[in-house]
Amino acid sequence: MTATTAATATKLPTTQAETAPASGASSGRCSDFSNQAAAQRAANTRDGDGDGVYCESLPCPCLKKGATKPTATSAPSNPEAGCVKPSGVQQIGFSATKYPNIRRHFLDAVSEGWPSTLVIERRGTDARRNRLLRKPEHPTKPGYDRDEYPPAMGRGRGSKGLTRGVNPVGWLASVKLVPRSENRSHGSVMGIKLRRFCSGTRFSYRFY
Repeated sequence: MTATTAATATKLPTTQAETAPASGASSGRCSDFSNQAAAQRAANTRDGDGDGVYCESLPCPCLKKGATKPTATSAPSNPEAGCVKPSGVQQIGFSATKYPNIRRHFLDAVSEGWPSTLVIERRGTDARRNRLLRKPEHPTKPGYDRDEYPPAMGRGRGSKGLTRGVNPVGWLASVKLVPRSENRSHGSVMGIKLRRFCSGTRFSYRFY
């Protein structure tokens, strides 16, 4: 492990650092990082618009492409700046062929009573994920990630929170082991598709 990779890994919570891919592999998730500069240094997430800047929706400190020192202006300090909040439920589409294990987990979780309509809540995403995944009944496995349904960013609360399920509790979720590359690709795609929506927006998975 290089000094740069080691330094990046130490910034992640233990449960995430154990499963983070090597730097340069485009299989990470923006939600693995607390700020854009950390994601830029790791360079293991998908660059949605191809401009060489990773995870632009994350808060600063930030790094531009090729920069070594953080700036305060490369990405918005408010990850929801300029977002929209439509009134209807947004259908977020994913390939059933590309994400068969994610789809299976989704269907199993809904059949077990977890809600099909989710609510974006970006604040506290990492805390919800860490609280859930540190439970002993959710161990890690080499080559796999622990997929959560509902995802941490979609576990809203209260009367306007999760609906149509018997388990709409903020930090809880169904957890299943899925191949690491599939889970991280799905998380990256979901982040990109939800990036323009404000917290409080309702959404649901749709597989095609």
